[in-house]
Amino acid sequence: MFRSISVLVLPLAFALLLLVAFRSNLHLLSFIKGPAAATPPPTTLAKTGKDDSEKIPTSEIERLNLQNDLREEIDALGATNNVSLYYKSLNNNFEVAINPDRSWVPASIVKAFVVVEAFRQRRLGLVNFDSRVTIKQENVVPTELEDVEYQPLRAGVKATIRELVYAMIIQSDNTAYNTLIDVLDRRNITSTLRRLGLDDTVVGEKLSLSDEQYSQDTLVPGRQSNRTTASDFGHLFTLLYEGKIDNSEEILSTFKKQKLKDMIPKLLPTNLELAHKTGFLPPYFHDGGIVYKREDPFVLVVFTNQGNPEIVARLAKICYFKTRDVLGVSASNPYGKALEFLDKIKSLF
Repeated sequence: MFRSISVLVLPLAFALLLLVAFRSNLHLLSFIKGPAAATPPPTTLAKTGKDDSEKIPTSEIERLNLQNDLREEIDALGATNNVSLYYKSLNNNFEVAINPDRSWVPASIVKAFVVVEAFRQRRLGLVNFDSRVTIKQENVVPTELEDVEYQPLRAGVKATIRELVYAMIIQSDNTAYNTLIDVLDRRNITSTLRRLGLDDTVVGEKLSLSDEQYSQDTLVPGRQSNRTTASDFGHLFTLLYEGKIDNSEEILSTFKKQKLKDMIPKLLPTNLELAHKTGFLPPYFHDGGIVYKREDPFVLVVFTNQGNPEIVARLAKICYFKTRDVLGVSASNPYGKALEFLDKIKSLF
């Protein structure tokens, strides 16, 4: 059976490689403006007033093409000034950034920062993950995801710190988050972020509070509005991937279990591993983390206030396949279809 599959796959793979090579030339040429006769080859950058040329690294061509496709898609969606995106190839170490330093209401992605502080305090012996905390009514709010395997936290229930951390990420439970920033102290969380170089992020307020709960929370030391940037959020996951945060592997394993899949993962292969955190507070829809694409892992963060999670999913698909063709933007896109088909074949081996 393996031999018969190989007979089919190898010719297809060879044909696809030819198509990729052909398209790569055309793609960059479409990005560089000017008359065709005056345009330098896609792998060289002409020097003004000189006959010689300087080689453009392959990674730079890839970066320019990806950036061009992402900008075209954002413009086509009418979201030109309403998206922040940060992409980092973890193998080639190049970045694509679109409005990366714009400050955003983070919604539930703020919970990712709390996880890092929880593990830091555990390492220092400041909290014990097996100790139990009584849930207070002042922290009980609607949660984002309820299912048959998980029931929301209620006032008076006793939960371990470990259970609260898992519920906050896996189910995106708001009550767990509100309880944890009391236990950990929101001022400690923000201070830790500063030490990590996340200078534009603040964890300072609880989520989904009623008017009465909000009034109470304004009196708590360290209370201020939550905020972050795509650049900061991407930097956090880069540090985790590189193991530069204590307990990085265990933290990432928690993010890999998140159940909300309607943004970055939505249009990607179903068996793909991701470590990410979503956030939504309409019209805000955010998602960010690590996409463990085989031989080409990358960090991706997309924030938008267009009220449409599909924007995040479409941009994620472009980043995964590194071409806008996979979205069907033209009447005929055999290149995009071939890429998806080949990716499915590769997943079998």
